[in-house]
Amino acid sequence: MSVSTLQPLFKKELYEQYRTYRFFIALVIFLFLGISAPVITKLTPDLLKSLGGGIQITLPPQTATDALNSYLKNMTQLPSLVLILLAMGCIADERSRGTAVTVLTKPVPRSVFVVAKFLAYELTLLASLLLAAAGAYSYTRQLFEALPLGAFLLLNLGLFIFLTLPLAFTIFASALFRSSIAAGGLAFGGFLALALFPTLNSTVTQALPSVLFRAERVAQLLAGTAPLGDILKPMVIGLGLALGLIMLACIVFQHQEI
Repeated sequence: MSVSTLQPLFKKELYEQYRTYRFFIALVIFLFLGISAPVITKLTPDLLKSLGGGIQITLPPQTATDALNSYLKNMTQLPSLVLILLAMGCIADERSRGTAVTVLTKPVPRSVFVVAKFLAYELTLLASLLLAAAGAYSYTRQLFEALPLGAFLLLNLGLFIFLTLPLAFTIFASALFRSSIAAGGLAFGGFLALALFPTLNSTVTQALPSVLFRAERVAQLLAGTAPLGDILKPMVIGLGLALGLIMLACIVFQHQEI
């Protein structure tokens, strides 16, 4: 794969995201989710009291750990759908509009075309997640107490890998179909499968990055008692699955009619 060919395509994809506001949409949504987690955690007891209608509601004091679990819950739900909606037409739309033909006749290898799109969306994901993490960490420190920085960074690395999976599947789906709606439907199905499989089999549960966000594993990470193998295994498997999906997208697109 030629870097000299990849670089201009990568810049083109970044500009396309900037021009269509996809980059800013991702930043705003991720930042909101990051900041809202500790704020809502802090306000929850007062909200329940005000909505109780005279009923006595007693909650244990909210802590920084509760804010962190709320942040992780936020980041494992809506962001995947946001990434699917933003990326589902990245290849399919160019094929349907005929612009892919113009690019690929320069000539540009089809694998470079796919990888450039994936890397551009990965950069958007990284920037958005960094912003969300910074907001969550800052507000948690102000409203509760500072979280252990090492554990927090490790959890966000797990989030990055976790969110890379639906993104990679969306790129694959977009390479498979000429319609962005069809690509989005398949990607959404993949997202549901990724969410449901861990609930059906304990072996699958331990193999996917989502295991890092379970309350007991978060407690272990914060205490520094989580076994290294239990941390690295789901991350490595998640990366492997994402890379496999991108390789499959390159192979599929190589045989598609433009």
